[in-house]
Amino acid sequence: MKVNFDIKDNHAIEIAGLHLDLHNDFDFIGFEYNVPNREIKLYWKKSSREHINKNDFSSLILIHKTVTFFKVFEQDERSHYNDDTCLAEITFFPSTAREINNSIAPQSKPNDGDDILYFFENGQLIRINCEQIELNINLDEQLWLTTVR
Repeated sequence: MKVNFDIKDNHAIEIAGLHLDLHNDFDFIGFEYNVPNREIKLYWKKSSREHINKNDFSSLILIHKTVTFFKVFEQDERSHYNDDTCLAEITFFPSTAREINNSIAPQSKPNDGDDILYFFENGQLIRINCEQIELNINLDEQLWLTTVR
């Protein structure tokens, strides 16, 4: 899997010197799966909480290309709505261990054969295996596209 970002502290991503805290500073707003293109997009918007700098970029998209595995694990029925939009942790994890869905690995880049796992505060988990993940950032109506390293 090729990526154009690093995972930091299992709740943030870094790209070109920018630290993007997906747990505290962004809200998950959904995903779309383009089946014929085997592409999944996860959408995030800047949180409206007080501590967030509103002058920074407004949203980001994580685009998963050439998807070979995709699974969404259900959320906790008793979870609160606010937990639906809050990422708990993000990690790369071996695809050979798909029966393990409650652990994280402290690694910034994927190893060969890794999946990416998105854990949410509501207990939901999204697990994806793909050839490439591209992070795109929206800077005030202009999309800043980055190249895959």
